[in-house]
Parts: sequence; structure tokens; C-alpha cells
Amino acid sequence: MTLQATLYLLILPLMLAMQHFSVSVSNGIGKGALKPGTPLKTALLFAIITFLMVMAGEFAGRFLEGRTDIPHHGLAFLFLLLIGVRMVWHAWKKKASQRIFDINQVPVIFALALALGINMLFAGLALNFLDISTMRFAFTLSAAVLLLSFSGLLYGNQFGDTLGWKVELVAGIYVLGGGVALLAG
Repeated sequence: MTLQATLYLLILPLMLAMQHFSVSVSNGIGKGALKPGTPLKTALLFAIITFLMVMAGEFAGRFLEGRTDIPHHGLAFLFLLLIGVRMVWHAWKKKASQRIFDINQVPVIFALALALGINMLFAGLALNFLDISTMRFAFTLSAAVLLLSFSGLLYGNQFGDTLGWKVELVAGIYVLGGGVALLAG
């Protein structure tokens, strides 16, 4: 596997899943914060929505592909830049450790999954302009989201909210760096 394929098929999905981890950790804090079954239900819904959003982004990218004169690497860079800025901004805003949502309710889980899925839509758009298998990327990303969001909800009290937003901040900076490396290379 080439370095670029390793970067985009293994490391980037892990970094993108860190936003799900951050949200999960902050919602898993507190004694009795989660009802039985909520971590698995949340992780599964997060993973399914992630997969669907990446595939929708790849489909939208195919539609965009012939309608623009911007080089493919330039478009991928723009989408990775947008994802990285959104992650850094979210992590920076989230420094206050307070829960806003009751993650035990299915409509709340679905709304959070869609909100977090916007970055996954942009990732699918970026992948369309790279020579990377979208299906492999989507499966890797969904698996990372499933594992990280599940562990974030289960062990939120042990991890603490500080770890969540710091990891998301570092991941956002990494995504920004990946976009810059793509443009430079």
C-alpha cells in the first residue's frame, strides 16, 4: 500500500472519527447519564449515518466532477480544509464541559449523527476527487466511528471531557495538514 493510500484509507478515517469520540465522551459523562443500550444504539446509528453520508458525498462529487474547471486535487484540498476547520472550530467551542443533549433519546441521537455526518459528506466529496476507494474508506471510517463512539460513551467518566476536545482539536489540525500535503504533493 502506498503512503498516500495509507494516509487516506487508515489514518484519515481515524482522525475523522475523533469528532464522534469527542461528542460521545461529553455525552457519556455523569453518573447514570446513559440508559442501558444507549451506547450500542448510538454507536450503530453514528456508524450507519457516517457510511451513508460518505457515499452520498461521493455521489455528489461525481455530479460535481464534470461541472467545474478546478483541478481535482484542488477540490479535494478545499473539502479537507473545510472539514479540518469545522473540527478545530467545534473542539475550540467545546471547551466548556457541559452536556447539552440527552443522548438517550433516539431523535437526539439521529440529529447528532446527521450533524456530525456533514463532515462525512465533505469527506465523500473529497474522496471522489482522489484515486481512493470510497467503499473501503467508508467501511474503515464507519468501523472507527462505531468503536470510538461506543468507547467514548462507555468510558466518558474515565476519559473526561478534556481528552475529547483535545483529541478532536489535534485530529482537526491533522486533517488540515493532510489537505495542505495534498495540495503541496
